[in-house]
Amino acid sequence: MKKIDWVFSLILIIMGLTCLFFAANAFGHESFLSFGRIFFQVCMWVTCPVILLVILYLWFHYKNKNE
Repeated sequence: MKKIDWVFSLILIIMGLTCLFFAANAFGHESFLSFGRIFFQVCMWVTCPVILLVILYLWFHYKNKNE
């Protein structure tokens, strides 16, 4: 896949998560601040493994490149 395909996929995933959280928030009696807190937590659960995988990929890539 090209980089632009990954960008579009990421944008669609974020839009879907946002719509999901807004729909779930509409039925609850929570404040908008709690919505932001939950959205931040979900983003961290997704971002942390992605960052870890990128670091491992770069480490193995440059390790094999130097040998």
